[in-house]
Amino acid sequence: MSLNPVFLSSHNTYSSSKQSISKDDDHSTVDSIIEPVEQTVVSSVAPARRISGIPDMLKNGDTFGAAGIAALTLINLPEDCRDLKAAYKHSACLLSRKNAPKAYDYKIFQHDFSFFRGTILHELMKMVKSKRGKKIVKAFYNADKTVYNTGFGRFLQKILGITNGSPVNSSVKDLWGNPLPVSSINVKNDFLGLKELTGRALKRTTVLGLAFMGLLELPKIIKSLKNGENTKEKTKSFAIQSGKSALNVLSVSAGMGYLGAIGAKHGGALGSLLGIGLGAIAGATGASAIQRKFVKD
Repeated sequence: MSLNPVFLSSHNTYSSSKQSISKDDDHSTVDSIIEPVEQTVVSSVAPARRISGIPDMLKNGDTFGAAGIAALTLINLPEDCRDLKAAYKHSACLLSRKNAPKAYDYKIFQHDFSFFRGTILHELMKMVKSKRGKKIVKAFYNADKTVYNTGFGRFLQKILGITNGSPVNSSVKDLWGNPLPVSSINVKNDFLGLKELTGRALKRTTVLGLAFMGLLELPKIIKSLKNGENTKEKTKSFAIQSGKSALNVLSVSAGMGYLGAIGAKHGGALGSLLGIGLGAIAGATGASAIQRKFVKD
């Protein structure tokens, strides 16, 4: 599965875009039940999650962000379709009480996510034939790491007491069609399984994905430099917006990583998609709540 970013502000402003419901409205109870389900379904479908925020981005003058999301939606379409197909097959098997096909044992393993794998960029990389071109492709591909495999990730593994089990081949393929190995995340004294869950979440979060999400926040940060009448006010505006943007990226990434990991472990492909959808909403809502409580413009 490739990068699954979300238009951060679309979730923060989702409720405000809905028509307000009075307490006397006979449908208020029904709507209060349907709306979270609707949001989860939309957020679970990656293309819908991405493009749903584009109108608001254009309305707010964030043309750069809208173009970035549109391009990402197109690039990730092949992989997104495969994910949806896998989730459909899984749900169909559940309804017919058959064993669902799976790339590996989700309860034991979690494969490393990728920014490139399965996308149009992946296919373009495979078409490169020149020696120099292949060298460049390999460099980009090697840079496509999850947070789990960075120095910070290894530091967290040491702190949490995580060790990796013996690698086992899965049906997930790398850029050149080779089977990718997966390994278990072994932890002693793991209260409620939170340490193992953290390892899974780190494996589902790519460094390039985080960088891309941060890039989409850059126009807001640059724009914040224009707020204020003097250097002190402009600096304060810049600092506040930088903090908001960092919180948005980290909260949404953590939400999608953790809830997606829980969903995948207990519900396979379908559970992963639903978990990502819930995680996107939970992360954006949490970031918005923290900002309202602690951050004052």
